[in-house]
Amino acid sequence: MCWPRCKPPRACTGCWSIPPPCGRTRWRPGPKKDSPCGQALGRSRGGFTTKLHLSCDAYGRVCALALTGGQAGDCPQAPGLLRGHLRPGQAVLADRAYDAGYVRAQIQQAGATAVIPSKKNRIVCLEHDAEIYKERNRIERAINGLKRFRAVATRFDKRAANYFATCCLIAALTWL
Repeated sequence: MCWPRCKPPRACTGCWSIPPPCGRTRWRPGPKKDSPCGQALGRSRGGFTTKLHLSCDAYGRVCALALTGGQAGDCPQAPGLLRGHLRPGQAVLADRAYDAGYVRAQIQQAGATAVIPSKKNRIVCLEHDAEIYKERNRIERAINGLKRFRAVATRFDKRAANYFATCCLIAALTWL
């Protein structure tokens, strides 16, 4: 089945664009292969940067990874990271950057508890369990465990696929 009309190329979001399934429509590809947009590089104060988003279990083992440009927000990555990993009765710990209604709704639909402090600009502040939130340092320790490896900490890889494969390989080592 062909697409009825051609979609315009996506803005520079750091996501890879996928062409239509058939060649009958005119398709303008997204960013060039070597452009910073296509390689999960984003502008920030320090220059080109890459963000590595992850979710981990209670033991600090990495469960899911996502790679975006440095300017990308944290919250839009949360649904993909949490999908398939939520269980009823589980507590999901996250920092203020993940305080959004749709993230909390996804956690609640799975039967889990959201332990996320409210943002300062939220009109109605939501309570969270401060004692359970202290365990969030396990997530930080999991990130630092990945950064022990120089290839993850510095990202010398030109291609995003190579860097992501390195991160996945090192994340798999946390399960051994």
